Amino acid sequence: MNDKYIFATDRCVNFETDGKTSGYEFRLRIPYYQGVPLSQVKYIKVWMDGEEVPAEDISVFAVSGEEFRLPEIITVTLFYWEYMEPLRVRVYKEGGLPAGRHTLRVKPSIDVIYAPDGFVADVSQEFEI
Repeated sequence: MNDKYIFATDRCVNFETDGKTSGYEFRLRIPYYQGVPLSQVKYIKVWMDGEEVPAEDISVFAVSGEEFRLPEIITVTLFYWEYMEPLRVRVYKEGGLPAGRHTLRVKPSIDVIYAPDGFVADVSQEFEI
């Protein structure tokens, strides 16, 4: 659903923590027609240059700026991912991404009661750092 709109921007950027490059981040739109609490995000799978990223290395940010690790979002009922609102996704990887061309593949899934398989997108994008 809306696969061509899933990536909110055409870029992925490295981020720093305490002056050191700690990983990279990007923004996604929800693969569903309305907003849901973060607890309804079944998963967000990420592959960078063909290598799957462990869920423990991924976090998302609520609009308020509060950060949640992917394994804990099942408990987050008070923060929502609204339709057409970009969700900041952060991948912790020491040193971030090296300069050059990269391929990012993302597969977000939203769990809804009336769709046994949920709403899933599977999209890829190339970008340069």
